[in-house]
Amino acid sequence: MRMEDIAALVAPDVLLPALGLAGLLLPGLIAMGAVFVAVLTAATYRKSSKVFADKLAKQMSEFGMLVLGVWLLLVSARWGLWIGDIWPVSEPLQRFYHLFFDIPGHVGMLAVLTSIIVARAWRRHKNGTAVHFVLGGISCLAWMAALVLFVAGWLEIGRFEGLAPKMDPLALPELLQNPTAWLIWAQGLFLALALAGGAGLLFLVARRNKEDYGRDYYAWAARTCAARALSSGVVQTLWGVAAFAALSLPWADMVLQDQSFWLPTALSALSESSALVAMLAFLFLSPLAWLSLVPLIKSQHPMRLKGLMLGHVVIVFLSLTVLVMTFHSLF
Repeated sequence: MRMEDIAALVAPDVLLPALGLAGLLLPGLIAMGAVFVAVLTAATYRKSSKVFADKLAKQMSEFGMLVLGVWLLLVSARWGLWIGDIWPVSEPLQRFYHLFFDIPGHVGMLAVLTSIIVARAWRRHKNGTAVHFVLGGISCLAWMAALVLFVAGWLEIGRFEGLAPKMDPLALPELLQNPTAWLIWAQGLFLALALAGGAGLLFLVARRNKEDYGRDYYAWAARTCAARALSSGVVQTLWGVAAFAALSLPWADMVLQDQSFWLPTALSALSESSALVAMLAFLFLSPLAWLSLVPLIKSQHPMRLKGLMLGHVVIVFLSLTVLVMTFHSLF
């Protein structure tokens, strides 16, 4: 790794588009992850801490709605600036808007609608019931379907030069047979959980005075969100490494080689990958994000560690930015 590679990573023409795309992805992933965190929390702690779990599930579903509103506003505003010839968008962002108005976007709007229904259900009935789990499960399935369609469609559009055609519903089964799409989908799913858990800490701080559920609840809720962010963050990092390796290794050449040459060939291919510097930055920032959560999980008064919560969110946003750079370099 040379200094020129590091300088190229932070060059304005590379860094600024990645920051912009990460800024649009961040609230969308948080909104999706909030639904999963709400459902998993209510289900996991249904017997041991049901009262606290129901309260946290309600707050996380409301948090998801708030972030969804911000995300849709950002997406609409950015699209308007592009259409009005005020601020042109990059090629990766053009792919997003192409999909946003196609089948993935339609499924995404269905996921948004189900999230709204789930949030209203928690607001009207604050005690977890089978209805909450059914509605939450439907919303999670809708979000998972939207995510895999966006990822598969993103990869498919990359094969076309110029304006890509609209998705053919009959071709979706073949489109979803791409294993790369499922690798990235799995990372995106756990990344959404990690982002929602980490950003949810700041939401708890903001809601503490308006919804005073007591010191014991907020201490429990903060530790629970931090633990969710930590576990999901570790998994999504491993999936990111797997996706990087799958996209960087010359599998066809390795199959034709003797097994004794596989390791040298793999190491050579990874070291020469154009996305190596960005991936190393991602692997440096991800453990920092994990370490920032450990004091929150161990503390008896985690709500006092507001600076650590904010620092965690900033680090995760930077890791998302270099992750965007990684995948952009690979395609």
